[in-house]
Amino acid sequence: IARVLVNLVHNAIKFTPSGGKVTIGTTEQAGGQTQRFYVSDTGVGIRPEELPRVFERFYKADRARAKTDFIGPGGGGSGLGLAIARHVVEAHGGRITAESRVGHGSTFTFTLPVATRGATPGGSL
Repeated sequence: IARVLVNLVHNAIKFTPSGGKVTIGTTEQAGGQTQRFYVSDTGVGIRPEELPRVFERFYKADRARAKTDFIGPGGGGSGLGLAIARHVVEAHGGRITAESRVGHGSTFTFTLPVATRGATPGGSL
């Protein structure tokens, strides 16, 4: 789960200009049955036509809109960060989504079921 948060925060920083804001949070939902995590930014946002593809492997959003001082001279990542995040979340029985408005920022949210204390894989011993 830490890898998911690192990937989401990395992207938020990469696409948020200096002076912008990145917020990380979590809330309990469904009476404690699920935990919601979110990473929100005031960055450049994601174009509507790009949004459905952001969790695809090797998909890279428009690099011209990223902070070049953060991504460095190599031009950024491999296009796997969000795909890995989706895979990890889904492997844990959760779901990840993205919402965005160009010029206003993005919010990535994932929810995971909460393990019950004393529960064992498969239900019983």
